[in-house]
Amino acid sequence: MVEQLLINDDDYYVPDANLLITEDDTPVDNFASAKQQRLLVGSLYSSLQNQTFLAAANVGIYHTDGHPAIVPDIFLSLDVQVPAN
Repeated sequence: MVEQLLINDDDYYVPDANLLITEDDTPVDNFASAKQQRLLVGSLYSSLQNQTFLAAANVGIYHTDGHPAIVPDIFLSLDVQVPAN
């Protein structure tokens, strides 16, 4: 089990979301590739019902302020969940 740390608002920097580049008109994958990615994510959610995880396809991950997002075809994070809000 992963230990969850409590973070004070004063302990970290939150970038301005208005400055994040979310679209840059870069060409995207073809229909077959998009279907494969959806199939993989869908099959993970169908088969791993007793496992806590987050899976997504073509979603940007902002890792460092001032740097572009990493956009993997698919990513899987185990023992995590998205906050309710």
